[in-house]
Amino acid sequence: MLKQRILTAIPLAALAIWGILTQSTDVIFYALITIIVISGWEWARLSGVKNIVLRIVYAVLMGVLVFVSQEYIVKYPQLLNPVLSVSVIFWLIAIYHMFSKGPSVDTDGVSLFKIVLGLLVLLPPILALMYIREQSSLWLFYCLSIIWVADIGAYFSGKRFGKNKLAPKLSPGKTKEGLYGAVFATAIYSYLASIVFELDVIQTLLLLIIAALATYISVAGDLFFSLLKREQNLKDTGNILPGHGGILDRIDSVTSSAPLFALLLGQVIF
Repeated sequence: MLKQRILTAIPLAALAIWGILTQSTDVIFYALITIIVISGWEWARLSGVKNIVLRIVYAVLMGVLVFVSQEYIVKYPQLLNPVLSVSVIFWLIAIYHMFSKGPSVDTDGVSLFKIVLGLLVLLPPILALMYIREQSSLWLFYCLSIIWVADIGAYFSGKRFGKNKLAPKLSPGKTKEGLYGAVFATAIYSYLASIVFELDVIQTLLLLIIAALATYISVAGDLFFSLLKREQNLKDTGNILPGHGGILDRIDSVTSSAPLFALLLGQVIF
């Protein structure tokens, strides 16, 4: 399994890095729409929708809504911060819900609540990433690659020091030590990034704080999707990526961290 994950991750990471650093804003936008359409297909499954036609309709609708939403944000940029703020508030509520209640035992039927919730989970991250991309391709690379750094830091720290479970009901493999390792790794990475971005001392300190907050909330995204999968008795959100599962299995942390990144970076860095 690990070998398969590595064989899938290497070309996937290379493609992502190449696209982020070399492609235009429009190309990246349409790539994100493609990702969100596939994500919509997988989210419908997490919502209990088993009918293939309905899942396709939901996926296409999600792509259309992303396109329309971005057009409105471009025309009315003052709408972006309220959207991002609502998203961040949602994730704070989700954290409370996950740690206080855990997954529901009811896995039968279609959840209309989850179907609607998909809009709040999947749309704001795309708007956030597009806003970050408008600042520069390097900032977009930083905001996405820091999630990879957090995953690596969590993995090695958890393997070496992990003893205390972070959320045993949702993801038994995650430990508090792994989370601390992720925060440490992203702090080092963000400090190096601050040098590349030529930030002053105050901006560097603010970036480190933002990185820590984003790392914590990225874990919330991971755990939230683990909760949804457990409620549907699913191991993965899909099977499009060998060894990894579905698209949502790869972008779960981005859905929660991107809005926070865009909101805070827009206030204190950009």
